[in-house]
Amino acid sequence: MSHQGVASFHLDKLIPDLYFNDSTLVVNPCNSPKQPLMTFVLQKSSADDVLTGCSHAQQLIWQLFNAVEKGFDASGDTDTAFLAEVKAKRAQMDKGIHIGSWGQLQEWKVDRDSPSDTHRHLSHLIGLYPGYAITGYDPSIQGKFTNRQVIDAATRAAAWAQLGNATEFYHELSYAIDRNFGPSLLSLFNPSDPDPIFQIDANLGYSGALLNALFQAPDVANYSNPLTVTLLPALPKQWPSGSITGARLRGGLTFDLRWKNGKPVSASFKADANVVSRNVLVLCRGKTLASFKTSSGLTISISSF
Repeated sequence: MSHQGVASFHLDKLIPDLYFNDSTLVVNPCNSPKQPLMTFVLQKSSADDVLTGCSHAQQLIWQLFNAVEKGFDASGDTDTAFLAEVKAKRAQMDKGIHIGSWGQLQEWKVDRDSPSDTHRHLSHLIGLYPGYAITGYDPSIQGKFTNRQVIDAATRAAAWAQLGNATEFYHELSYAIDRNFGPSLLSLFNPSDPDPIFQIDANLGYSGALLNALFQAPDVANYSNPLTVTLLPALPKQWPSGSITGARLRGGLTFDLRWKNGKPVSASFKADANVVSRNVLVLCRGKTLASFKTSSGLTISISSF
């Protein structure tokens, strides 16, 4: 399906929020995984009867519309009326980021999360990882909270690598290997079960989680914002030295990194041919190591840390 087909499907799912009457658009229908079904009502009655946009759906569709705008020229699409509708509705959408009464990132626009709810799905943190609605939160276009408020709320979840918590990241990763992975090194949910479940999300997600501890380059809402690459954001002490080669970053970049005693000693970036030129900022432990603008075939090496 084309980008226009996917976006058009979701454009038709957005309706005015007449529960909060805040002039925003919310997704209907939608539901948050592992939670009871709720029904959207067009007029405010009680929070138990209303679904005013699941956070994960709002975040994903907002990111989708950003991707459509950024890729419109490259797609060859000439339907400018479609692009205008995407831009207008993206600006009007509720962004799916709300801080609730006990400091949590809400799973719904309605503040109905329970501190005793222990279900394991983190759908409403899709914008933390692998998305960027939370990671790259921009108060000027996404809402009334500060970056610090949003990240403080997110730390109550388990996306530890994205949050730079090496200890909890390593605990989660090693725990998963110990409990869920079989002798084949594939995730089977419960390897001792005579008919174990093959978890494709865990098997594909393992490499993503591991790499996310070694480097991060979350997407941004538009090309005017720099692509920020963070080196060794959540390196566990158990991996004091190592290297990766040929890693791929968004923006058409290939990346090599070597570290020793927990610190980077060399890093290099090479841009593909015909990349969309964009500003790149390279950080490590809050220090700016390099800044450059990509161009076809550009190579950048960093050796001073």
